[in-house]
Amino acid sequence: MKKLLVCIDGSAYADNVVSHAAWAANRLNAEIDLLHVLHHPSDYQAPHDDHTGAIGLGARKDLMEELVKVDQQRAKLDQKKGHLILAHAEKKLKKLDVEKINPIHRRGSLSETIKDFEKDADIIFIGKRGEQANLESEFLGSNLEKVARSIHKPLFLVSRYLKPIHKFLIAYDGKDNANKAVDFACSSKLLQGLECHILTVGQDLPDASGPAVKKLQKSGYTVTNHHETDGQVDKVIADYVAEKSIDLLLTGAYAHSRVRTLLLGSTTSKLIKSCHVPVMLFR
Repeated sequence: MKKLLVCIDGSAYADNVVSHAAWAANRLNAEIDLLHVLHHPSDYQAPHDDHTGAIGLGARKDLMEELVKVDQQRAKLDQKKGHLILAHAEKKLKKLDVEKINPIHRRGSLSETIKDFEKDADIIFIGKRGEQANLESEFLGSNLEKVARSIHKPLFLVSRYLKPIHKFLIAYDGKDNANKAVDFACSSKLLQGLECHILTVGQDLPDASGPAVKKLQKSGYTVTNHHETDGQVDKVIADYVAEKSIDLLLTGAYAHSRVRTLLLGSTTSKLIKSCHVPVMLFR
């Protein structure tokens, strides 16, 4: 049986993550591992360094004891909040006709926890931004990039805007990661019956999509194949998504090293932010 790993928090994206996961579960007849990850205990815990000389022994002891109590209380509240988040999501999934749900509550690093469960998952779902993210910021946040760079299963990034998925676009450049997106579309029931588009950008890629188009057609898709000679890749793709009312973008992810990304920027990150639709990443 197919399995989806669905990661939720208290963000504005959580309900949309659940809705898209339910859509996928019903199309794939899949079960859902519903995961909520608490952060590590806060920095209120007493430090190991000795600073008694700075504030006095008695004052320091009283302060540290009080901060530990605050931290313990906060941990209890976080735990309660996590159970409420899971209960709400499970109830919503059941209303959307998902029968097999496994709620999972963990504490630790989000990326490391997802890696622990990745081997059993066919697709991983997560919101484009987390609970603590600034929705107006140009940055997506380190958690998302850590997750995207550390896993090798398809990663379904959910947007704030929820609408049914009828059309999907594969942003194609002929590289291995893009071919994984094509192979997924051909082999998975998730996208069967949907309207398929494939887009290449660049003067050196006019015929690159030919084999991919043939493979998609052989799998039953009627493919709209489009090539743009010039333009900034992320902008051309985002404009196509908006113009053609695409509902889901499939693309290869983070083809360059982290160092090169820091120096030159990342097309993947720009796409995630500029396309107001869900994005499936393949590595």
